[in-house]
Amino acid sequence: METHEEKPIIYTMENKPIVTCAGDQNLFTALYSSLTQQLPREPMEWRRSYGRAPKMIYLEANFVQFKEELLPKEGNKALLTFPFLHIYWTDCCDTEVYKASVKEDMQRWQGVLRLHGSVDWLIVVVESDNKKKNKTNILPRTSIVDKIRNDFCNKQSDRCVALSDPLKESSRSQESWSSFLTKLRTLLLMSFTRNLGRFEDEMRTLREKRTEPGWSFCDYFMVQEELAFVFEMLQQFEDALVQYDELDALFTQYVLNFGAGDAANWLGSFCEPVRSWNGLLLRRPIDMEKRDLIQRGEASLLDLRSYMFSRQCTLLIFLMRPWEVTTRALELLHNCVQELRLLEVCVVSGALDCWVFLSCLEVLHRIEGCCDRTQLEANSSHTVGLWTYATEKLKSLGDLCGLVSENGPNSEDLNRTVDLLAGLGAERPETGN
Repeated sequence: METHEEKPIIYTMENKPIVTCAGDQNLFTALYSSLTQQLPREPMEWRRSYGRAPKMIYLEANFVQFKEELLPKEGNKALLTFPFLHIYWTDCCDTEVYKASVKEDMQRWQGVLRLHGSVDWLIVVVESDNKKKNKTNILPRTSIVDKIRNDFCNKQSDRCVALSDPLKESSRSQESWSSFLTKLRTLLLMSFTRNLGRFEDEMRTLREKRTEPGWSFCDYFMVQEELAFVFEMLQQFEDALVQYDELDALFTQYVLNFGAGDAANWLGSFCEPVRSWNGLLLRRPIDMEKRDLIQRGEASLLDLRSYMFSRQCTLLIFLMRPWEVTTRALELLHNCVQELRLLEVCVVSGALDCWVFLSCLEVLHRIEGCCDRTQLEANSSHTVGLWTYATEKLKSLGDLCGLVSENGPNSEDLNRTVDLLAGLGAERPETGN
């Protein structure tokens, strides 16, 4: 079982819905491997509100030891660190042991859950023939389960389940284990759907406040990206992509409004002079440096656009739509040039050409990395626009630096210009052979 530590989220595909485990840790540890392997084997139908079509999803979970500090505090909107289900494990079959210690421990556990408003829990009573051997003061399994249901479950009798010898190969054990996995998937999906719906409602409320003083696009961006991370965690890449597309459209509208004379206060930070023109970075699933800048409200327009496009690119690659990356990239590069002009951003001479040139090469290199040569040749029409734009900017930079040959840019000009760009502080791109 993994221990939970507070650490920055590096890459969303590594995250899974969190389930806490209380009670007998040794008991759960013995079942951990089987549980983590078999939980995602059967799909569950995920029905959501607002008329969305149902989907079949495979649920995984990150099982961590129960600690009170893991429970969400007031105002915490981070779904990736939110525990969706709490399980108490016991194999107690001795009435005196139950009265003396197990019952009291369960009461403490439920008290903490109630204190934090956590209503998604399950008690698992594991029956083992080995446990019953040489015991004199034991109750039948059904009696222990009945006692726990009477003491803790009230009208929620389904929140206490019996699990018969899960490590045995008998048909009874396998049937019991299969039933338990179905129960676990059902409760996990119910909690996930309810909490996700609440999160989306809060996000919509925050979006509706965008005309109020003090509203920040960067703050809102982090909230909606959390939703994108959750969809990506469930491998619902299309839904994740929609979140970034909505953020993209929202920011674009604000820039257009600015150009029409309607300026939002928070846009001021995006009007700062351009100090870096390294180009897009698509070699990582997530660029934490740029994400941190957005979170702190210190991102430039190029920082924000570069980060947003890198996330869209990652999701499009997962969706096996690499050619859409090239189309979107060309549109992005042209739009950024216009947005910088609309926002009247001060740009060093040649810096924007440098950014566009490096970005074209980065996109082309990323596409080459996920497509074979046959695919590239068959779909050259999708990349010709980027090559043309890169050549145009190479010529502009070469003219600016006096490096381009009389007959136009060639491979030698390319390498000389790229070296010059590196000398100006831009990251040297991959240029191929």
